[in-house]
Amino acid sequence: MRSRIARFKELRVHTNHATDASIPQEAFDAVNPPLYLLMAHAGDPAIAGPKGMSVAIVSCRPGDKVPLHVHQRSREVFLCLKGRFALRWNEGASEETTLEPFDLIDVPVGVYRQFENVGDEPGLLLAIITDDREDEPGDVAIAPEERARFAERFGPEILEKLTATTGLLFNDPASE
Repeated sequence: MRSRIARFKELRVHTNHATDASIPQEAFDAVNPPLYLLMAHAGDPAIAGPKGMSVAIVSCRPGDKVPLHVHQRSREVFLCLKGRFALRWNEGASEETTLEPFDLIDVPVGVYRQFENVGDEPGLLLAIITDDREDEPGDVAIAPEERARFAERFGPEILEKLTATTGLLFNDPASE
């Protein structure tokens, strides 16, 4: 049972991207807030879990957010542990709710989503992701308007590099 215990104070931030010195750290930070991988099938988690399920805690400072994106195969469940998070969904992030501690939302496959810490203190969000085909690339695509913002901010050549290093699709999945 000892191997099935994850102590938060003993966890280290999980980096879920390859290193590429030609990509500004700011670009990585904009898509990868600090993540503590509690349980997963791969990726050096605290607890080795079953294939198809990952459990992580995302740490966000006030104002931190992830870009609007869609999971094409996986389902995501978020539980606010600390702070306040705006969760936006649908194309253009047209719908929104605020999660406070112990509020939960289940985001199905194919729905665009984005979360942002809208509180005044650092926040913690528990994320549970299920995907029976987790080993296959191409699940997460960044929304077109977010890709345009990244291209404007970091240069269009950075999009291809971000796709290669993070596995997030910064290009049109239909063109693949």
